[in-house]
Amino acid sequence: MSSIEIVSGPWGVASMSVAVQRGRALAAWDAFRDLVARVDPDAPSRLTGWDGRAVITHLASWPEAPLLARLLAEARGRRAPDAAPMHQDDVNARLVDTHRDATAAELLAALDDGRDRLAAAFDATAQDPTLALARTGSQVGPVPLLTQLGAIAYELAVHALDLAPCGAGEPPAVLLDAGVLALADITGALAARHGVRARTGLAVPGGGWGFAAPGTDGVGWEVFPLPPGRLGLPAVEARSAALLLDASAGRRAVPALLARRELKPHNLPGLLALAPLLDHVPGLPGGPALRLTATALGTVGRMTALLPTLSRPRS
Repeated sequence: MSSIEIVSGPWGVASMSVAVQRGRALAAWDAFRDLVARVDPDAPSRLTGWDGRAVITHLASWPEAPLLARLLAEARGRRAPDAAPMHQDDVNARLVDTHRDATAAELLAALDDGRDRLAAAFDATAQDPTLALARTGSQVGPVPLLTQLGAIAYELAVHALDLAPCGAGEPPAVLLDAGVLALADITGALAARHGVRARTGLAVPGGGWGFAAPGTDGVGWEVFPLPPGRLGLPAVEARSAALLLDASAGRRAVPALLARRELKPHNLPGLLALAPLLDHVPGLPGGPALRLTATALGTVGRMTALLPTLSRPRS
């Protein structure tokens, strides 16, 4: 299937007020930072082989890998958005190794630097509106800079849950909600990129978020809040935002969640409209939030395929 070139909008979250986007993104970052302040960095996280320090390290900003530097260079035309992608897994491994002895204070300082850089990136789009929708390379193809800034919240939310064994506690609602929104946004971006027509919701207690692709005038994609208890569209409903994020990131087994009704698909034919996207998920190169959010499409596809088996009476 050929890709759709990004020319005009709407572009999901990137078409919302920059001030609203900035406030949501920084609130999510601050929530993650506050959670990290309670963590024992030497305790093992949910990720095999990674302690709390390793999880935090690869999300922070360090002199050798300043947060957002590559994306801003692309938005300003100093690097082609379709240039050879970084091998993010290799970058993460080097960061984790370099900072394996970082103190709690150094980890928090690196997170504070990342927060400052994120705020500065939003401020730059306010000063130069052309940056807001400037194309930047991602694992779902070129997307606006603001799309990528919002996607950071997904990785923060998922890794906040990974830090639970380290004493992090339950992530605040503001962080989880920003993560669900980022998941809907990137899913919409991937659908628009590959010409898949879909209108789908990610429902959690209190509402959730949905996306529609293509958007207005047959281009781009839209995101919208879901009213509590009234779906009216194909959707995946989860018992909690944390569970939905865990399922999308492969942290929990989807068949078991379906069997226990902790995940509930609504309107299976509508969800099956996303099936063509499965061809574009397995080959995605290593990357942070965008790779994780895109793999959620595989989860949706598997859910629809498994339901007939799970619903059969047991002999």
